[in-house]
Amino acid sequence: MSKFGETIRQLREAQNLGLRETATMVGISPAYLSRIERGKEHPPKPEVIKALAKGLAADPDVLFRLCPSTDPDVVTLLKERPKVLELVRLVMVQELSDEQLGKVEHFIKRDILGETSSDTILTVSE
Repeated sequence: MSKFGETIRQLREAQNLGLRETATMVGISPAYLSRIERGKEHPPKPEVIKALAKGLAADPDVLFRLCPSTDPDVVTLLKERPKVLELVRLVMVQELSDEQLGKVEHFIKRDILGETSSDTILTVSE
C-alpha cells in the first residue's frame, strides 16, 4: 500500500468515516478513493488532495509530502515571488539543517512579524 493511500485510510478510519461518505464529501467516486487507499492509483490531482485534507481535518502539506504532486499555491507563490524562490535555493545550496531552519523561522516570526508568542520560542540554544 502506498504511504499516501495508507495515510488517507488511517485518517478516514480515525474519524469513523466510511469510504462512500468520504468520497462524496470530496467529490470523487468511492471506487476511486478505494483504489487510492490501496495504492492501486496514483495520488490524485492537487485539488483532490486539498479536498481530502479539508474533509479529513489533515494538514495538506503532509499529504503533499507523501506524493509527487505539488501544491499549486506553492507553485504560484514561487512564480510570482522570485525572492521566495531565491530563499528556497539558498536553503538547498547551503543544506541548512532543521535546527538552522528553525532559527530562520524564529527570526522571521520574532523580528519581522513581531510575534512574541511562546509558540515561536526555540528549544535549541541560539
